Amino acid sequence: MRNLTTALMTYFNKTEGGVHNSFWISITGKLRKEKAEQTDTLPYAVYHIISDVPSWTFSSDFEDVRIQFDLYSQLESSSQIEDMYTNLKALFDWCSLTVTGSTHLYMRRESARLTKDPEDSVWHYSVDYTTKLELN
Repeated sequence: MRNLTTALMTYFNKTEGGVHNSFWISITGKLRKEKAEQTDTLPYAVYHIISDVPSWTFSSDFEDVRIQFDLYSQLESSSQIEDMYTNLKALFDWCSLTVTGSTHLYMRRESARLTKDPEDSVWHYSVDYTTKLELN
């Protein structure tokens, strides 16, 4: 999974003409693995590898990996979290990652859930993707 998470972060951090993508900008570059850093201020995003299921055909081995992105915002309005979600989709829906040792076949969004914590008023968008890798 290290190769996949490295590819994911490389894709997230890429620039075009020295400019980051809209998702990177909307979370000010704060995409963390498993948990946010103690010094991170909202907004930010965290991703998790939820599952990794092997599969195969008679000639190829595959990995079906579920990745969950959790987006967080503390604005009263939902506009910021909804923009973060839009930018996440624009970056990762059906993207092509370069994964060392594998051929990345697709990254497909499976579900999304938006909630607001009533105690601390933090918006939370949980977004699941399935990515399929063919092992080389």
